[in-house]
Amino acid sequence: MYRTTALLLLVTLHSAAHADNWPGWRGPGNRGISQETKLPLTWSKTKNVRWKIEVPGAGVSSPVVWEERIFLTASDGRLNDRLHVYCYHKDDGRLLWHTRLFGSAPTDLYPAGGMAVPTPATDGKLVYVLFGTGELAALDFAGKPVWIRALAEEYGPFRNRWGMGTSPILVGDMLLVQVDHWSQSYLLAVDAKTGANRWKADRPGSVNWTSPLAVTVKGKLEIVTFGTNFARGYDAAKGTELWRVEGMHFQCIPSPVVMDDLVIACSGDNTMAIKLDGGRGDLTKSHVLWKNKKATAFLPSPLLFGDQLYLPGDRNFVSCYDAKSGTLLWKERLGEQFHASPVAAGDRVFIPTKEGSVKVVAAGSEFKLLADNPMGEMIIASPALSNGRIYLRGEKHLFCVE
Repeated sequence: MYRTTALLLLVTLHSAAHADNWPGWRGPGNRGISQETKLPLTWSKTKNVRWKIEVPGAGVSSPVVWEERIFLTASDGRLNDRLHVYCYHKDDGRLLWHTRLFGSAPTDLYPAGGMAVPTPATDGKLVYVLFGTGELAALDFAGKPVWIRALAEEYGPFRNRWGMGTSPILVGDMLLVQVDHWSQSYLLAVDAKTGANRWKADRPGSVNWTSPLAVTVKGKLEIVTFGTNFARGYDAAKGTELWRVEGMHFQCIPSPVVMDDLVIACSGDNTMAIKLDGGRGDLTKSHVLWKNKKATAFLPSPLLFGDQLYLPGDRNFVSCYDAKSGTLLWKERLGEQFHASPVAAGDRVFIPTKEGSVKVVAAGSEFKLLADNPMGEMIIASPALSNGRIYLRGEKHLFCVE
């Protein structure tokens, strides 16, 4: 009970005290939503760009921002086993430090991202990084490693033909890593300060690339995960499975999103809303409020903003649904392909396309395209929003748009 209460308090304080930071995958609370109100609307690869720098190596991890620091990961080398953590200054993009780590067990390579697909996380004291080789590490804000673990050596190499896609998720003083692959899959919780295990929960299922999400249900903290055939909820303090719902794709990429007591589960050719009310066991027949097989999502994670669910499909179309009913509100052709996940702030939704443009649409039930901002290079990494700026990682450069 004490551990759960402490985690809840830390999560609440963390979110409230640092609203202008973008501390991990999809920002504060891992939901893709910022409290920013003065973000730019129009820009290009030169217009309204405060700075841009060339980023060496391969990687599609998103930048994370804490006060004046921006953290980014990359990999290079013949086996992509040379691992890099970069720290830049947010005002001019100058390199503050660079730390190189070494991969212990290279896995199958996804060329666009190498071993740097997972997005880092930070709590303002340490920055936490995960690579496709299995290295999980914490570095201080000067770039010095505080602890390093080789998960692939401890529990077996990551057997995943497109590389490790999950990002480490901070929940108070606990770091969560979801490893779903062809070998024994597991959800791991480690102490953020020391790197020691809090718990490890073995999971059924195969290859997935989704990241977990912490939610509060009736005053208790749960960890929601997507995976082969099932969405599952775990006790945050002990790692025991609490509930499961059938209906997920065999292989899942999108991460969970939540609104009040609803979790939206997207995978392949099915999207469904799951009610969270403290129910336990198999909730497939009792807690699925709606399903929509026309709401397809293969690569990007959806965005739940206000009462609307924004869903970039694998190709061409972005759809907007009423989150409470699953009713289609609008569907528009906005690009050729979508890999990055959308983010939102104020009354705007930012939707990057793979071909390199960021579409800005008005948040709400009626479609209105506000801007189309071409960057001149492919975009796979999701944007970061912080202190009136948008940070975009393109195929070759990191952009600061202001």
